[in-house]
Amino acid sequence: MPPMRFPKLRSRLIVILAVLIALPPVGYALWWQQAARAVERGVLAWIDQQRANGGLADHGGLSVDGFPFTLRAALEQPHLATRGAEWRGARLVAEAAPWDVTHVTLSLPGEQRVTLVQAGQPPLDVTARGGGGGQAVWTMNGTLENLRLSFTDLTAQALNLPLPIASLDLTAAQPNTPPDTNAATGLTIGVTANGMTLPDSAPSSLGRDVKRAELSARVLGRLPQPEPVSLSAWSRDGGTVQLDRLALDWGPLAIALNGTLALDGELQPQAALTAEIHGAPAALNAVKPMMRPNDAAMARTVLTMLSRPTGPGGAPVLTTPVTVQNHSLFLGPLKIASVPRVVW
Repeated sequence: MPPMRFPKLRSRLIVILAVLIALPPVGYALWWQQAARAVERGVLAWIDQQRANGGLADHGGLSVDGFPFTLRAALEQPHLATRGAEWRGARLVAEAAPWDVTHVTLSLPGEQRVTLVQAGQPPLDVTARGGGGGQAVWTMNGTLENLRLSFTDLTAQALNLPLPIASLDLTAAQPNTPPDTNAATGLTIGVTANGMTLPDSAPSSLGRDVKRAELSARVLGRLPQPEPVSLSAWSRDGGTVQLDRLALDWGPLAIALNGTLALDGELQPQAALTAEIHGAPAALNAVKPMMRPNDAAMARTVLTMLSRPTGPGGAPVLTTPVTVQNHSLFLGPLKIASVPRVVW
């Protein structure tokens, strides 16, 4: 009678079972490594694309980690500069679940600084000492569909006049595919700033505290590049910006505007807006020292004619057209400011 071979069979079965148990984790680990390398290649390809388009894109190091349940890409000292704008940050971290890489959590720890430059104008620096964070949603074809960012403890500065800002929220959204007509929305943007403190030189009649400023707008048509040829083609094809809301809440003054923005033949801004103004007399008193006596008297007359009461005993509200044309800003028929020329 041949010897029993059950022990050897049992050993083989244990090995096979162990292999079967180990295959899924090993396979997942290999898949995660492939996904991590794809993320790294994607970030580097995007940086190369910005450089090819004439921008500056640099960083102090790129790492991808987070195994097993997170894909985390971190850029140290990110630095990005394009036409008229520059961003420097301490760090940028993007995290997503490996099984859902289209929903990304963004973290921007440490100081973040944006500088906006326009020829003939002083640069504007916006620094967020408290850093920020948010979320981004991408489509499967790589289009950024939705972006939300929030920052705290900011300072905006131009001409050595610092403007502290308690918080700043930014949003952007675009469709999966570019619009076919200039009646459709190509990009929606929103900016909300809360808790601004003006310098001591602020008009005393309005005070130093600006409670809130907000902007909501839609770019109609296929989104142009910020350079003359692309902007000119977009404008000639009827591209415009629909200003849904531009509002300011400053002491007794509350302003809300909406309307249409466009570019003229020289790519200079023009606008046809409607404004609703609460506290217009206080605003006039604030700017009166900067006006000639005759202009101030005319402005007060216009305000009186265009204002209407909000109800029994209510403060008057001014509803008036606001236009921008020929490098000038008009409140009704009254020119109130010159508009600097935009250099693209």
